[in-house]
Amino acid sequence: MGRARTISMANRFSVGDRVYFGRPNGEQTLGEVVKVNLKSLKVKQVEVRGTFRTRAVGTLWKVPPSLCRLESAGDGKVNMAQLPLPVKRSDDVILEEISGVYSDLSPENLTCDGELSQSQVMRRGAALNRKLRACFAELGRTVSEEEIWKRWQKNAQIST
Repeated sequence: MGRARTISMANRFSVGDRVYFGRPNGEQTLGEVVKVNLKSLKVKQVEVRGTFRTRAVGTLWKVPPSLCRLESAGDGKVNMAQLPLPVKRSDDVILEEISGVYSDLSPENLTCDGELSQSQVMRRGAALNRKLRACFAELGRTVSEEEIWKRWQKNAQIST
């Protein structure tokens, strides 16, 4: 019974599908299915994975289908012509968001002053790092905490 269920779960995926994989309460990583086996999937990682020990993009993982979910509902294919055009945010707005994310990543804010469990902290940190990488991609460059701090000091001097 268990083997039949595993095989039927593997049949939900096909080569080329984009999936999130990882433990339900752990880090979820975006990947692309490279091969479908009877009881497992071979998934190529398409984003950085890991907090303490990072894994490079392109790493292959053997993942049970029970730990995978499709990136989007439906057939996984998106018709780009039907999507609304994204509104480009100004650099100042993006930098403000980056400033907020860096603030949230500080130890006292990340752990909610020690109130969160380690798994909750890891999940929260991973989500904030994904948000930070998305902001960097939208801005077209990385921004250090030092640059954000200098920008904040300059804006504080202007307002006084």
